[in-house]
Amino acid sequence: MPSNTDRLELRLDLPGLPEMEPLLRDFASRAIDFADIENDRKTDLLEAMISAVNLVEHALQATERDAVSLRIIAIIDAAAIEFSLLERGTPLGNADLDSPGPANPAQIRPAKVFDRLWWVQKGPEGSELHLRAHRPHANISTLESAAQRLDHEAAEADHAQSEPSPKTDDYRIRDYRPGDGLEVARRIYESYGHSYPNPDLYYPDRIDAINSEGRIHSIICETASGEFVGHYALERPDLGPIGEAGQAVIDHAHRGHGLMKPMRTAVEDAGAKIGLLGIWSQPTARHPFSQRMNLGFGSTACGLCLGTTPAETTLRGGVGTSPAKEDAASRHSCFLYWHPLGPEPPITAFVPAALAGLIGRIYGARGREATIETSGTMAPRGNGVLHVRFDAARRVGRIEIEEIGPASIEAIRSGLAVMESAAHAAVIFVDLPIDDPGCAELAEHLLDDGCRLAGIGPRFRQTAEGAEDVLRLQRVLSPVDEAGIVVEGDLGHELASVILGRA
Repeated sequence: MPSNTDRLELRLDLPGLPEMEPLLRDFASRAIDFADIENDRKTDLLEAMISAVNLVEHALQATERDAVSLRIIAIIDAAAIEFSLLERGTPLGNADLDSPGPANPAQIRPAKVFDRLWWVQKGPEGSELHLRAHRPHANISTLESAAQRLDHEAAEADHAQSEPSPKTDDYRIRDYRPGDGLEVARRIYESYGHSYPNPDLYYPDRIDAINSEGRIHSIICETASGEFVGHYALERPDLGPIGEAGQAVIDHAHRGHGLMKPMRTAVEDAGAKIGLLGIWSQPTARHPFSQRMNLGFGSTACGLCLGTTPAETTLRGGVGTSPAKEDAASRHSCFLYWHPLGPEPPITAFVPAALAGLIGRIYGARGREATIETSGTMAPRGNGVLHVRFDAARRVGRIEIEEIGPASIEAIRSGLAVMESAAHAAVIFVDLPIDDPGCAELAEHLLDDGCRLAGIGPRFRQTAEGAEDVLRLQRVLSPVDEAGIVVEGDLGHELASVILGRA
Protein backbone atom coordinates (compact mmCIF):
# COMPACT_ATOMS: atom_id res chain seq x y z
CA MET A 1 0.00 0.00 0.00
CA PRO A 2 1.39 3.47 -0.83
CA SER A 3 2.11 6.01 1.88
CA ASN A 4 -0.49 8.49 0.62
CA THR A 5 -4.24 8.05 0.44
CA ASP A 6 -5.10 9.22 -3.07
CA ARG A 7 -3.59 6.43 -5.20
CA LEU A 8 -3.66 2.66 -5.05
CA GLU A 9 -1.96 0.25 -7.45
CA LEU A 10 -2.73 -3.49 -7.54
CA ARG A 11 -1.04 -6.08 -9.76
CA LEU A 12 -1.82 -9.62 -10.85
CA ASP A 13 0.34 -11.90 -13.05
CA LEU A 14 -1.27 -15.08 -14.38
CA PRO A 15 -1.27 -17.37 -17.42
CA GLY A 16 -3.88 -16.59 -20.04
CA LEU A 17 -6.12 -19.60 -19.43
CA PRO A 18 -9.90 -19.79 -18.96
CA GLU A 19 -9.30 -21.68 -15.71
CA MET A 20 -7.87 -18.46 -14.24
CA GLU A 21 -11.16 -16.56 -14.54
CA PRO A 22 -12.24 -17.02 -10.87
CA LEU A 23 -8.95 -15.51 -9.70
CA LEU A 24 -9.24 -12.69 -12.22
CA ARG A 25 -12.86 -12.04 -11.26
CA ASP A 26 -12.00 -11.82 -7.56
CA PHE A 27 -9.09 -9.46 -8.29
CA ALA A 28 -11.15 -7.13 -10.51
CA SER A 29 -14.13 -7.17 -8.15
CA ARG A 30 -12.02 -6.16 -5.16
CA ALA A 31 -10.34 -3.40 -7.16
CA ILE A 32 -13.72 -2.00 -8.17
CA ASP A 33 -14.85 -2.12 -4.54
CA PHE A 34 -11.72 -0.22 -3.45
CA ALA A 35 -12.54 2.43 -6.07
CA ASP A 36 -15.86 3.21 -4.36
CA ILE A 37 -17.75 2.85 -7.65
CA GLU A 38 -21.52 3.40 -7.50
CA ASN A 39 -23.43 0.15 -6.90
CA ASP A 40 -25.36 0.33 -10.19
CA ARG A 41 -22.07 0.44 -12.16
CA LYS A 42 -20.09 -2.23 -10.31
CA THR A 43 -21.52 -5.27 -12.10
CA ASP A 44 -21.25 -3.68 -15.56
CA LEU A 45 -17.61 -2.71 -15.00
CA LEU A 46 -16.71 -6.13 -13.65
CA GLU A 47 -18.36 -8.02 -16.51
CA ALA A 48 -16.87 -5.66 -19.10
CA MET A 49 -13.40 -6.19 -17.60
CA ILE A 50 -13.79 -9.99 -17.62
CA SER A 51 -15.14 -9.81 -21.16
CA ALA A 52 -12.11 -7.82 -22.33
CA VAL A 53 -9.70 -10.37 -20.87
CA ASN A 54 -11.67 -13.27 -22.37
CA LEU A 55 -11.61 -11.63 -25.79
CA VAL A 56 -7.85 -11.11 -25.54
CA GLU A 57 -7.37 -14.75 -24.50
CA HIS A 58 -9.59 -15.90 -27.39
CA ALA A 59 -7.58 -13.87 -29.89
CA LEU A 60 -4.31 -15.26 -28.54
CA GLN A 61 -5.51 -18.87 -28.65
CA ALA A 62 -5.96 -18.51 -32.40
CA THR A 63 -2.26 -17.69 -32.91
CA GLU A 64 -0.34 -19.11 -29.93
CA ARG A 65 0.46 -22.73 -29.13
CA ASP A 66 1.06 -22.10 -25.43
CA ALA A 67 -0.73 -19.99 -22.87
CA VAL A 68 0.56 -16.42 -22.94
CA SER A 69 1.30 -14.77 -19.63
CA LEU A 70 -0.85 -11.77 -18.75
CA ARG A 71 -0.15 -8.90 -16.38
CA ILE A 72 -3.16 -7.00 -15.09
CA ILE A 73 -2.73 -3.78 -13.15
CA ALA A 74 -5.51 -1.83 -11.46
CA ILE A 75 -4.70 1.80 -10.68
CA ILE A 76 -7.12 3.80 -8.56
CA ASP A 77 -6.53 7.53 -8.20
CA ALA A 78 -8.57 10.62 -7.44
CA ALA A 79 -10.14 10.66 -10.89
CA ALA A 80 -10.65 7.11 -12.10
CA ILE A 81 -10.05 3.39 -11.90
CA GLU A 82 -7.91 2.15 -14.75
CA PHE A 83 -7.14 -1.45 -15.66
CA SER A 84 -4.19 -2.25 -17.89
CA LEU A 85 -3.80 -5.67 -19.47
CA LEU A 86 -0.35 -6.51 -20.87
CA GLU A 87 -0.16 -9.59 -23.08
CA ARG A 88 3.20 -10.82 -24.34
CA GLY A 89 2.03 -12.69 -27.43
CA THR A 90 0.75 -11.68 -30.85
CA PRO A 91 0.22 -7.90 -31.16
CA LEU A 92 -3.49 -7.11 -30.75
CA GLY A 93 -5.73 -4.11 -31.41
CA ASN A 94 -9.31 -2.79 -31.21
CA ALA A 95 -10.71 -5.31 -33.70
CA ASP A 96 -9.84 -8.15 -31.33
CA LEU A 97 -12.34 -6.79 -28.79
CA ASP A 98 -15.28 -6.91 -31.21
CA SER A 99 -15.28 -10.61 -32.03
CA PRO A 100 -18.56 -12.36 -31.07
CA GLY A 101 -18.80 -16.00 -30.07
CA PRO A 102 -17.98 -18.14 -27.05
CA ALA A 103 -15.39 -15.71 -25.72
CA ASN A 104 -18.06 -13.03 -25.41
CA PRO A 105 -21.45 -14.78 -25.33
CA ALA A 106 -23.28 -11.84 -23.77
CA GLN A 107 -22.04 -9.54 -26.52
CA ILE A 108 -20.61 -7.20 -23.87
CA ARG A 109 -18.60 -4.44 -25.49
CA PRO A 110 -16.00 -3.06 -23.02
CA ALA A 111 -15.85 0.17 -25.01
CA LYS A 112 -19.54 0.77 -24.24
CA VAL A 113 -19.04 0.40 -20.47
CA PHE A 114 -15.68 2.03 -19.77
CA ASP A 115 -15.30 5.75 -20.37
CA ARG A 116 -12.13 5.26 -22.37
CA LEU A 117 -10.39 2.29 -23.98
CA TRP A 118 -7.10 2.27 -25.86
CA TRP A 119 -4.15 0.10 -26.82
CA VAL A 120 -0.45 0.79 -26.31
CA GLN A 121 1.90 -1.18 -28.55
CA LYS A 122 5.05 -1.85 -26.52
CA GLY A 123 7.09 -3.70 -29.14
CA PRO A 124 8.95 -6.73 -27.77
CA GLU A 125 7.14 -6.30 -24.44
CA GLY A 126 3.75 -6.98 -26.03
CA SER A 127 0.42 -5.17 -26.40
CA GLU A 128 -1.18 -3.33 -23.50
CA LEU A 129 -4.92 -2.66 -23.28
CA HIS A 130 -6.10 0.18 -21.04
CA LEU A 131 -9.67 0.49 -19.74
CA ARG A 132 -10.55 3.60 -17.71
CA ALA A 133 -13.70 4.51 -15.79
CA HIS A 134 -14.30 7.75 -13.93
CA ARG A 135 -14.82 7.65 -10.17
CA PRO A 136 -17.56 9.63 -8.42
CA HIS A 137 -15.30 11.29 -5.80
CA ALA A 138 -11.60 11.87 -5.15
CA ASN A 139 -11.05 10.07 -1.86
CA ILE A 140 -10.37 6.33 -1.52
CA SER A 141 -12.19 5.39 1.66
CA THR A 142 -10.29 2.14 2.29
CA LEU A 143 -6.92 3.91 2.18
CA GLU A 144 -8.14 6.81 4.27
CA SER A 145 -9.38 4.47 6.99
CA ALA A 146 -6.14 2.50 6.95
CA ALA A 147 -4.02 5.66 7.09
CA GLN A 148 -6.00 7.01 10.03
CA ARG A 149 -5.63 3.72 11.88
CA LEU A 150 -1.87 3.48 11.22
CA ASP A 151 -1.31 7.11 12.16
CA HIS A 152 -3.21 6.61 15.39
CA GLU A 153 -1.33 3.43 16.28
CA ALA A 154 2.05 4.93 15.42
CA ALA A 155 1.29 8.13 17.31
CA GLU A 156 0.32 6.19 20.41
CA ALA A 157 3.44 4.02 20.16
CA ASP A 158 5.79 6.97 19.64
CA HIS A 159 4.22 8.88 22.50
CA ALA A 160 4.67 5.87 24.74
CA GLN A 161 8.36 5.62 23.88
CA SER A 162 9.19 8.29 26.45
CA GLU A 163 7.20 6.69 29.26
CA PRO A 164 8.38 3.60 31.16
CA SER A 165 6.22 0.57 31.78
CA PRO A 166 6.40 -2.30 34.31
CA LYS A 167 8.47 -4.20 31.71
CA THR A 168 11.06 -1.47 31.10
CA ASP A 169 13.58 -2.87 33.57
CA ASP A 170 13.44 -6.24 31.83
CA TYR A 171 15.44 -4.81 28.92
CA ARG A 172 19.23 -4.37 28.78
CA ILE A 173 21.14 -1.44 27.29
CA ARG A 174 24.66 -2.20 26.09
CA ASP A 175 27.40 -1.04 23.73
CA TYR A 176 27.68 -2.33 20.18
CA ARG A 177 29.51 -5.60 19.60
CA PRO A 178 31.08 -6.73 16.28
CA GLY A 179 28.48 -8.74 14.41
CA ASP A 180 25.52 -6.62 15.55
CA GLY A 181 25.39 -4.94 12.14
CA LEU A 182 22.87 -7.33 10.59
CA GLU A 183 20.32 -6.71 13.35
CA VAL A 184 20.85 -2.94 13.13
CA ALA A 185 20.21 -3.09 9.37
CA ARG A 186 17.06 -5.12 9.99
CA ARG A 187 15.70 -2.59 12.50
CA ILE A 188 16.39 0.26 10.07
CA TYR A 189 14.56 -1.60 7.31
CA GLU A 190 11.62 -2.44 9.57
CA SER A 191 11.21 1.25 10.47
CA TYR A 192 12.02 2.93 7.14
CA GLY A 193 11.84 0.30 4.40
CA HIS A 194 14.50 1.25 1.87
CA SER A 195 13.98 5.01 2.32
CA TYR A 196 16.49 5.80 5.09
CA PRO A 197 18.85 8.45 3.64
CA ASN A 198 22.05 7.05 5.20
CA PRO A 199 22.87 3.98 3.07
CA ASP A 200 25.60 2.79 5.46
CA LEU A 201 22.89 1.55 7.81
CA TYR A 202 21.77 -1.11 5.33
CA TYR A 203 25.20 -2.81 5.15
CA PRO A 204 26.18 -4.89 8.21
CA ASP A 205 29.90 -4.79 7.37
CA ARG A 206 29.87 -0.99 7.09
CA ILE A 207 28.08 -0.72 10.45
CA ASP A 208 30.83 -2.87 11.96
CA ALA A 209 33.53 -0.76 10.30
CA ILE A 210 32.30 2.69 11.31
CA ASN A 211 31.76 1.50 14.87
CA SER A 212 35.31 0.14 15.04
CA GLU A 213 36.62 3.45 13.65
CA GLY A 214 34.65 5.47 16.23
CA ARG A 215 32.66 7.30 13.57
CA ILE A 216 29.53 6.11 15.29
CA HIS A 217 29.08 4.69 18.77
CA SER A 218 26.07 2.41 18.64
CA ILE A 219 23.96 1.68 21.69
CA ILE A 220 21.95 -1.55 21.61
CA CYS A 221 18.76 -2.45 23.45
CA GLU A 222 17.92 -6.12 23.92
CA THR A 223 15.62 -8.34 25.92
CA ALA A 224 16.83 -10.40 28.87
CA SER A 225 17.10 -13.38 26.51
CA GLY A 226 19.30 -11.43 24.08
CA GLU A 227 16.69 -10.56 21.44
CA PHE A 228 17.80 -7.46 19.54
CA VAL A 229 15.21 -4.71 20.07
CA GLY A 230 16.59 -1.24 19.31
CA HIS A 231 19.46 0.97 18.22
CA TYR A 232 20.54 4.52 19.06
CA ALA A 233 23.85 6.02 17.91
CA LEU A 234 26.26 8.81 18.68
CA GLU A 235 27.44 9.86 15.21
CA ARG A 236 30.83 11.49 14.77
CA PRO A 237 31.85 11.00 11.11
CA ASP A 238 34.70 13.53 11.27
CA LEU A 239 35.85 12.39 14.74
CA GLY A 240 35.36 16.00 15.87
CA PRO A 241 34.59 17.47 19.30
CA ILE A 242 30.79 17.19 19.04
CA GLY A 243 28.50 14.31 18.14
CA GLU A 244 25.02 13.82 16.73
CA ALA A 245 22.45 11.66 18.48
CA GLY A 246 20.43 9.79 15.89
CA GLN A 247 19.62 6.57 14.04
CA ALA A 248 17.16 5.72 16.81
CA VAL A 249 14.84 2.81 16.05
CA ILE A 250 12.78 0.47 18.22
CA ASP A 251 11.22 -2.79 17.08
CA HIS A 252 7.47 -2.07 16.79
CA ALA A 253 6.69 -5.12 18.91
CA HIS A 254 8.63 -3.60 21.83
CA ARG A 255 7.38 -0.03 21.77
CA GLY A 256 5.56 1.45 24.72
CA HIS A 257 8.20 0.74 27.38
CA GLY A 258 10.14 4.03 27.40
CA LEU A 259 13.25 2.42 25.91
CA MET A 260 14.43 5.56 24.14
CA LYS A 261 15.22 7.24 27.48
CA PRO A 262 17.85 4.79 28.75
CA MET A 263 19.31 4.48 25.26
CA ARG A 264 19.64 8.27 24.97
CA THR A 265 21.21 8.41 28.44
CA ALA A 266 23.76 5.81 27.29
CA VAL A 267 24.50 7.93 24.20
CA GLU A 268 25.15 10.98 26.37
CA ASP A 269 27.34 8.95 28.73
CA ALA A 270 29.36 7.73 25.75
CA GLY A 271 29.85 11.31 24.58
CA ALA A 272 30.97 12.42 28.04
CA LYS A 273 33.51 9.59 28.24
CA ILE A 274 35.00 10.62 24.90
CA GLY A 275 35.20 14.21 26.15
CA LEU A 276 32.77 15.75 23.66
CA LEU A 277 31.59 19.33 24.10
CA GLY A 278 28.00 18.37 23.44
CA ILE A 279 25.49 16.40 21.40
CA TRP A 280 23.16 17.75 18.74
CA SER A 281 20.19 16.07 17.12
CA GLN A 282 17.78 16.63 14.27
CA PRO A 283 14.25 15.58 15.25
CA THR A 284 11.88 15.52 12.33
CA ALA A 285 9.41 18.37 11.86
CA ARG A 286 6.77 15.94 10.55
CA HIS A 287 5.42 15.01 13.98
CA PRO A 288 5.87 16.20 17.57
CA PHE A 289 7.08 13.04 19.29
CA SER A 290 10.83 13.22 18.67
CA GLN A 291 10.79 16.96 19.41
CA ARG A 292 9.06 16.31 22.73
CA MET A 293 11.61 13.63 23.46
CA ASN A 294 14.48 16.11 22.96
CA LEU A 295 12.75 18.70 25.11
CA GLY A 296 12.31 16.05 27.78
CA PHE A 297 16.05 15.37 27.70
CA GLY A 298 16.72 19.06 28.37
CA SER A 299 17.92 19.88 24.86
CA THR A 300 17.42 23.34 23.32
CA ALA A 301 15.95 24.14 19.91
CA CYS A 302 18.58 26.08 17.94
CA GLY A 303 17.39 25.89 14.35
CA LEU A 304 14.88 24.75 11.76
CA CYS A 305 16.58 23.29 8.67
CA LEU A 306 14.25 23.06 5.68
CA GLY A 307 14.24 20.30 3.10
CA THR A 308 16.90 18.18 4.78
CA THR A 309 15.14 14.91 4.02
CA PRO A 310 14.00 13.56 0.63
CA ALA A 311 10.24 13.30 0.21
CA GLU A 312 10.41 9.52 -0.16
CA THR A 313 11.94 9.04 3.31
CA THR A 314 9.09 7.70 5.44
CA LEU A 315 8.58 5.79 8.65
CA ARG A 316 6.74 2.59 7.86
CA GLY A 317 3.42 2.60 9.65
CA GLY A 318 2.50 6.09 8.53
CA VAL A 319 4.05 8.29 11.20
CA GLY A 320 3.53 11.83 10.03
CA THR A 321 1.01 14.58 9.70
CA SER A 322 -2.50 14.01 8.52
CA PRO A 323 -2.87 13.30 4.79
CA ALA A 324 -4.80 16.53 4.31
CA LYS A 325 -1.80 18.59 5.41
CA GLU A 326 1.09 16.61 3.99
CA ASP A 327 2.48 17.15 0.50
CA ALA A 328 3.87 13.77 -0.55
CA ALA A 329 5.98 15.31 -3.35
CA SER A 330 7.78 17.83 -1.12
CA ARG A 331 10.85 17.42 1.05
CA HIS A 332 10.70 17.19 4.82
CA SER A 333 12.46 19.31 7.41
CA CYS A 334 14.21 18.88 10.74
CA PHE A 335 14.65 20.95 13.84
CA LEU A 336 18.13 21.28 15.30
CA TYR A 337 18.55 20.68 19.04
CA TRP A 338 21.64 21.05 21.25
CA HIS A 339 22.61 19.37 24.52
CA PRO A 340 25.93 20.57 26.01
CA LEU A 341 27.91 18.10 28.08
CA GLY A 342 29.58 20.79 30.16
CA PRO A 343 29.64 24.55 30.80
CA GLU A 344 30.05 26.70 27.68
CA PRO A 345 32.25 29.81 27.67
CA PRO A 346 30.82 33.31 26.99
CA ILE A 347 30.56 34.37 23.36
CA THR A 348 30.13 37.58 21.36
CA ALA A 349 27.77 36.93 18.44
CA PHE A 350 27.60 39.25 15.40
CA VAL A 351 24.23 38.92 13.68
CA PRO A 352 21.88 41.07 11.56
CA ALA A 353 19.70 43.40 13.66
CA ALA A 354 16.49 41.65 12.54
CA LEU A 355 17.72 38.38 14.05
CA ALA A 356 19.28 39.73 17.24
CA GLY A 357 16.27 39.12 19.49
CA LEU A 358 15.78 35.50 18.42
CA ILE A 359 19.51 34.68 18.61
CA GLY A 360 19.67 36.20 22.09
CA ARG A 361 16.75 34.09 23.26
CA ILE A 362 18.33 30.91 21.88
CA TYR A 363 21.51 31.60 23.83
CA GLY A 364 19.46 32.38 26.91
CA ALA A 365 17.59 29.09 26.70
CA ARG A 366 20.87 27.30 26.14
CA GLY A 367 22.33 28.82 29.28
CA ARG A 368 25.29 30.29 27.42
CA GLU A 369 26.30 33.88 28.23
CA ALA A 370 26.23 35.85 24.98
CA THR A 371 26.81 39.45 23.93
CA ILE A 372 24.81 40.20 20.79
CA GLU A 373 26.30 42.70 18.32
CA THR A 374 24.55 43.85 15.14
CA SER A 375 27.52 45.53 13.45
CA GLY A 376 31.20 44.84 13.01
CA THR A 377 34.11 45.14 10.64
CA MET A 378 35.41 42.51 8.24
CA ALA A 379 39.08 41.66 8.60
CA PRO A 380 40.70 43.63 5.75
CA ARG A 381 42.99 40.72 4.94
CA GLY A 382 40.60 37.95 5.87
CA ASN A 383 41.36 35.00 3.64
CA GLY A 384 37.70 34.09 3.14
CA VAL A 385 38.55 30.37 3.00
CA LEU A 386 35.48 28.20 2.54
CA HIS A 387 34.84 24.47 2.43
CA VAL A 388 32.10 22.93 0.29
CA ARG A 389 30.47 19.59 0.99
CA PHE A 390 27.68 17.82 -0.88
CA ASP A 391 25.62 14.86 0.27
CA ALA A 392 24.44 13.30 -2.99
CA ALA A 393 22.05 10.84 -1.30
CA ARG A 394 20.12 13.69 0.32
CA ARG A 395 20.96 16.37 -2.28
CA VAL A 396 22.05 18.62 0.58
CA GLY A 397 24.97 21.03 0.20
CA ARG A 398 26.97 22.80 2.88
CA ILE A 399 29.30 25.80 2.63
CA GLU A 400 31.49 26.50 5.68
CA ILE A 401 33.44 29.73 6.16
CA GLU A 402 36.59 29.75 8.31
CA GLU A 403 37.24 33.50 8.35
CA ILE A 404 35.27 36.32 6.76
CA GLY A 405 37.03 38.68 4.40
CA PRO A 406 36.23 41.03 1.49
CA ALA A 407 36.09 38.15 -0.99
CA SER A 408 33.77 35.99 1.09
CA ILE A 409 30.47 37.07 -0.46
CA GLU A 410 31.56 36.31 -4.02
CA ALA A 411 33.11 33.00 -3.00
CA ILE A 412 29.85 31.96 -1.35
CA ARG A 413 27.79 33.08 -4.32
CA SER A 414 30.00 31.00 -6.62
CA GLY A 415 29.63 27.97 -4.37
CA LEU A 416 25.86 28.36 -4.28
CA ALA A 417 25.68 28.66 -8.07
CA VAL A 418 27.79 25.55 -8.67
CA MET A 419 25.79 23.37 -6.28
CA GLU A 420 22.51 24.64 -7.70
CA SER A 421 23.35 24.27 -11.40
CA ALA A 422 25.84 21.41 -11.51
CA ALA A 423 24.99 19.29 -8.45
CA HIS A 424 21.23 20.05 -8.48
CA ALA A 425 21.16 20.55 -4.73
CA ALA A 426 17.75 20.63 -3.08
CA VAL A 427 18.95 22.80 -0.19
CA ILE A 428 22.27 24.44 0.67
CA PHE A 429 23.32 25.46 4.17
CA VAL A 430 25.82 28.28 4.68
CA ASP A 431 27.65 28.27 8.02
CA LEU A 432 29.21 31.59 9.04
CA PRO A 433 31.52 32.05 12.07
CA ILE A 434 29.11 33.86 14.39
CA ASP A 435 31.92 35.30 16.53
CA ASP A 436 33.62 36.91 13.50
CA PRO A 437 32.98 40.70 13.42
CA GLY A 438 32.15 40.43 9.71
CA CYS A 439 29.34 37.92 10.23
CA ALA A 440 26.49 40.45 10.56
CA GLU A 441 27.35 42.26 7.32
CA LEU A 442 27.95 39.07 5.33
CA ALA A 443 24.71 37.54 6.59
CA GLU A 444 22.82 40.69 5.54
CA HIS A 445 24.14 40.30 1.97
CA LEU A 446 23.12 36.63 1.84
CA LEU A 447 19.66 37.34 3.22
CA ASP A 448 19.25 40.00 0.53
CA ASP A 449 20.28 37.35 -2.03
CA GLY A 450 17.36 35.12 -1.01
CA CYS A 451 18.84 32.97 1.74
CA ARG A 452 16.83 32.36 4.91
CA LEU A 453 17.87 31.95 8.49
CA ALA A 454 18.24 28.35 9.65
CA GLY A 455 19.46 29.09 13.20
CA ILE A 456 22.59 28.49 15.22
CA GLY A 457 24.86 25.54 14.45
CA PRO A 458 26.08 24.76 17.99
CA ARG A 459 29.86 24.29 18.05
CA PHE A 460 29.75 23.28 14.38
CA ARG A 461 33.01 25.06 13.48
CA GLN A 462 36.22 23.43 14.59
CA THR A 463 38.87 25.81 15.91
CA ALA A 464 42.34 25.51 17.39
CA GLU A 465 40.76 25.73 20.85
CA GLY A 466 38.02 23.17 20.11
CA ALA A 467 34.84 24.31 18.40
CA GLU A 468 32.60 27.36 18.12
CA ASP A 469 29.10 28.26 16.97
CA VAL A 470 28.06 29.22 13.47
CA LEU A 471 25.18 31.32 12.18
CA ARG A 472 23.48 28.96 9.75
CA LEU A 473 21.63 30.29 6.71
CA GLN A 474 19.86 28.19 4.09
CA ARG A 475 19.09 28.43 0.39
CA VAL A 476 16.05 26.29 -0.39
CA LEU A 477 15.92 25.12 -4.03
CA SER A 478 13.25 22.38 -4.06
CA PRO A 479 9.66 22.26 -2.80
CA VAL A 480 9.39 21.83 0.97
CA ASP A 481 6.30 20.65 2.82
CA GLU A 482 6.08 23.79 4.95
CA ALA A 483 2.37 23.33 5.64
CA GLY A 484 3.09 19.94 7.20
CA ILE A 485 5.70 21.21 9.67
CA VAL A 486 4.66 20.45 13.25
CA VAL A 487 6.26 22.51 16.04
CA GLU A 488 6.82 21.90 19.75
CA GLY A 489 8.05 24.37 22.37
CA ASP A 490 8.22 28.17 22.53
CA LEU A 491 11.59 28.45 20.79
CA GLY A 492 10.47 26.05 18.10
CA HIS A 493 7.45 28.24 17.40
CA GLU A 494 9.58 31.37 17.27
CA LEU A 495 12.05 29.76 14.88
CA ALA A 496 9.21 28.63 12.64
CA SER A 497 7.63 32.06 12.78
CA VAL A 498 10.83 33.80 11.64
CA ILE A 499 12.00 31.19 9.11
CA LEU A 500 8.63 30.41 7.54
CA GLY A 501 7.17 33.88 7.91
CA ARG A 502 4.26 32.58 9.98
CA ALA A 503 2.22 35.17 11.81
